[in-house]
Amino acid sequence: MDAAELNKMSELSTRQTANLLNVSVRTIQLWVENGTLQAWKTAGGHRRISVGSVQQLLEEKQNKQTPIPRPFSNTSKSTVLIVDDDQDTLLLYKMLVSSWYPSLHVETANNGVDALVKVGSMRPCVLITDLQMPQLDGFAILDRLQNDEQYDFLTPIVVSGMSDEDIAARGVPQGVPILHKPIPVEELKELIAKAIH
Repeated sequence: MDAAELNKMSELSTRQTANLLNVSVRTIQLWVENGTLQAWKTAGGHRRISVGSVQQLLEEKQNKQTPIPRPFSNTSKSTVLIVDDDQDTLLLYKMLVSSWYPSLHVETANNGVDALVKVGSMRPCVLITDLQMPQLDGFAILDRLQNDEQYDFLTPIVVSGMSDEDIAARGVPQGVPILHKPIPVEELKELIAKAIH
């Protein structure tokens, strides 16, 4: 679709928008949820995205001369994504993981929306997440990843200050390892090693 065709339209489907911006459908859905793109739902429940907001996003990206994030064709075996709303905790994680595995790229996110966008664009092999965060919490992140088979490449690990009882009451997908804060360094190191080898 070129600029002339785009100008003739007033709305796009999620798939058309994803193809136009060269990102995943899930990334478009997240951009709609966080307000980056303007959208509404049809009577049938399908998202329709404003062409104006897509053009605005394209212009912003061109002006900044930064490419729109592109999902890798394959899983990035060298990336670990860490999600926590506490900046000091993120720095500690990053320092630990980088010292254990210098060849890994360590990426961070301080909220769930940013985390899901980075999962879609970077396709990390490991996600280490807290559970209690504002807006989109760790439970919601895990739920979305669990219910979408396109994220089968990812190994999630929970590190939380919540009690086992409170976690059980909210529910974490079966098979996801749960570690308790303060960070159990050796256990975390072992779980990352299993995921990347």
